[in-house]
Amino acid sequence: MKKHMVFAFVLLCIAGNINAQGKAKDTLFFNVDPYYSISPTITPNLENRAYSETQEALKEQMKHTQTNGYLYFVGDGYLTKNLKPKKVLSIKDYIENRKFYLDGKYNRIIDKWKLKDSLTNKYKIYFVHGDEFIAPRHLEYNSYYPIGKGESAIVNKVKDTLFFKLDNKYIKSYPQSPDHFYLADGGNIATSGSFFFRKVQLSNNVKPEKILSIENFVQSSRFYNKDKTQKLNDYELAEYFNNYVIYLVSDKKTGYVQVESGFVIE
Repeated sequence: MKKHMVFAFVLLCIAGNINAQGKAKDTLFFNVDPYYSISPTITPNLENRAYSETQEALKEQMKHTQTNGYLYFVGDGYLTKNLKPKKVLSIKDYIENRKFYLDGKYNRIIDKWKLKDSLTNKYKIYFVHGDEFIAPRHLEYNSYYPIGKGESAIVNKVKDTLFFKLDNKYIKSYPQSPDHFYLADGGNIATSGSFFFRKVQLSNNVKPEKILSIENFVQSSRFYNKDKTQKLNDYELAEYFNNYVIYLVSDKKTGYVQVESGFVIE
């Protein structure tokens, strides 16, 4: 009898796992906002705009959006009809929610990794366009690139600042490129590419609230996987750090080295 009970319990567990894996995603319906949800599926001439037209369009978008970017999607090639959504949500209001923002007090930048975890990987999504429903094959949040040059350039100036201890065991520099700093966990420049920091300037006019360990920060991030041969996703780490002002701190007396992140492959 005991064996039969154990066998039945195992069957129930297997059935539960199958049901959990096969469970359909809930569906969310969003409006198509011309200033926030940009799509060549709906506006097919986006790539044919002159550069000046693109600049003006971006300036109009930036007046409308509260974050430093917009949603870009490409339809899956099918136009669905006869769906009856109970509610059509505002994509702008849904995305411009602090739970999707990068960590920090001031950032107005969407954390695309949080967005994937809590939206695109979690729900079936449709954009409502008249009586048609478009399911995105590709959906991404894009940050604005700087518009213009010099002091009049429009850039994202609302960034949080991160301070890292200049750990010479984990951060490497070389005589042939003294203004570049590489991480011990970084990939091979010649094959897979590597993350790096580039020196921007020295500064004494900053007051760090907290100085972090770069090694602990990287190895506890989503970009690091100790079980892989190449443990660090160098490209995505560089993209992530570009959303912050970064300082490396060796000695408070010698100042703070402001750096910016990058990715290089030969």
